[in-house]
Amino acid sequence: MGKVVGAVFDSVKGPLTGLLTGGKKGALEGLGNLATAFIGGPTAVALTVASRVLSAVTASAPSTKDNAASVTRQSIGNSFIVYGKRRVGGLLIFFHPVGKSYRYFVIAVAGHRCKGAVRWWLGDEEVTVASSGLVTSGKYKDNARLFFYRGDDDQVAHPSFVAETGGKWTANHRARGVALVYAIFTMTDDVVQAGMPNITVEVEGKDDIYDPRTDTRGYTRNAALIFYDWMRLAREEGGFGAYEDEIDDDWVSAQAYVCDEACALPGGGTEARYEMDCYITTGAAPSEVRDTLVTCCAGSFTYTGGKMLMRPGYYVPPSATLQERDLAGAISVPALLAGDQTSTEMTGTYVDPANLYQPRDVPTRSIDSDDVRQSSLDLPHITSGTRAQRILEIALRKSLAERRVTWPMNIVGIGVATLDTVQLATPRYGLSNYSFQVSSWGLSSDFSVVLQLEETGPEIFEFTPAMYKTVGPTGELVPADPIGDAPPTRAAYRIVSQTVPYPVTSDSDSVDIVAFSAVLDDARTIDFPAGTISGLTAGTEYVVLWSLTTSTYSAVLSPAIDALASPDNVLIRYVTTQNADGTYPSSPTAPGGDGGGGGGGRYNQGVIE
Repeated sequence: MGKVVGAVFDSVKGPLTGLLTGGKKGALEGLGNLATAFIGGPTAVALTVASRVLSAVTASAPSTKDNAASVTRQSIGNSFIVYGKRRVGGLLIFFHPVGKSYRYFVIAVAGHRCKGAVRWWLGDEEVTVASSGLVTSGKYKDNARLFFYRGDDDQVAHPSFVAETGGKWTANHRARGVALVYAIFTMTDDVVQAGMPNITVEVEGKDDIYDPRTDTRGYTRNAALIFYDWMRLAREEGGFGAYEDEIDDDWVSAQAYVCDEACALPGGGTEARYEMDCYITTGAAPSEVRDTLVTCCAGSFTYTGGKMLMRPGYYVPPSATLQERDLAGAISVPALLAGDQTSTEMTGTYVDPANLYQPRDVPTRSIDSDDVRQSSLDLPHITSGTRAQRILEIALRKSLAERRVTWPMNIVGIGVATLDTVQLATPRYGLSNYSFQVSSWGLSSDFSVVLQLEETGPEIFEFTPAMYKTVGPTGELVPADPIGDAPPTRAAYRIVSQTVPYPVTSDSDSVDIVAFSAVLDDARTIDFPAGTISGLTAGTEYVVLWSLTTSTYSAVLSPAIDALASPDNVLIRYVTTQNADGTYPSSPTAPGGDGGGGGGGRYNQGVIE
């Protein structure tokens, strides 16, 4: 669980002393009930420390499915390790409101010192941040301040938090050895409407990685140096916990040089053969984390001769030739591997910085085959699509190199080690034509040595710019419209006053309109001409409309919902045609004259209803 908890514990260990012996049970009930919270209160921090002894906070191995770019709130949480360059959120360890105007946040990004911050995001919007911390672009411009503290050994508390949080964040809250994000928001109407964003930062991570080639420490993305730094890291800090004498610095140097080799890119230029950008949650099983690191450099790992050896994916020429005279028994050569051990198609996923550090598919690597066998690799520490393609191609070729040999040797086999490349001096099965890597080594009770050999060769690792495939386009996220009232839409215009009180009359099959002037509800005045609408049905209610587009009258069957919803129309009035016998349908009594003068309802030919 590492330094994040430890640093906060150190800063408040005075108040925690009593809590560890008695404590307040309610402090863990939830952040929602707390105005100011240290991950659920000091009790939660105390219990997190105690949980080192009582139980482990487990986590899954790194995966491209992990949402590293998010801020989490929980009572008991793991720390994080950042290698290379990644967009990260972190663990919210402090929140405090000051009145209705300000909100203060502290986020633990990593349980170690980092090189520094590169870019910032509020939500999924990248923002610029001035040297003063003020956000100078985006929706939160001038209303947010962001600060990155690297986690130095002499780190001090942020002075604004000490001065402005009423003693909730004091000068003792230094979090030394913990990289932090401090955030302050001014709660203007715009900020309230936009909502509190997910605060993330692109970080260049751990910057004390040892390079035995130069005997120096610093920031690097070199896969071999990152691997062995994590292997050296104590288990309580989230590492593997290897002893110093289990790591051979000469071996590390050799692998680091391989990782630095330049690989040509299809559009010109080069990139290092193997680099990693890692976001590791402490609490995951060390062996599972180790395996993800090995996979992300197409490598192999073994513990042999008291040494932790990881070799990234490259061809090593044979260092020994194994003779038949040294066999201690019959060799075994399976004709074919099991179906689940071979692949004709290899898919994978990596983390794409151009897509907000979200997962992205690697173009499928495959061979033509009627027997399609698919495998997939998850590459959580890879942020380069071209590097991901090379790793997938190596994995595919390895799975297609099906020759395996069990080679039992006499005592001479003690001189052979796992990961060695060997050749076989035997005419059997054409094995002398191939190179093999020792994948495992076992000592039997009779002191014979049983070697498991896997086919290898330089062609497995060769890759030219012409072999790259085009990466598909990245989908674009279109921001949704803000939630709020729908913009008003106007319906048909209404008449508010007119020069002729009753301009419309009707008989059984037509409607007549006399010329008149009227003022509409938008204060416009229109002179309406005389007109007749024929071909109507007797005893039927119509809505008489004037079209502003065609300057013509129309009579639409009531209720004419669509016509009355259109701003192209002016509502003249409702009218009912006479029955065939000259009467009006039903009650009230039919109006006389031009259709006006009668009483109530649709028959009233007065001002428009």
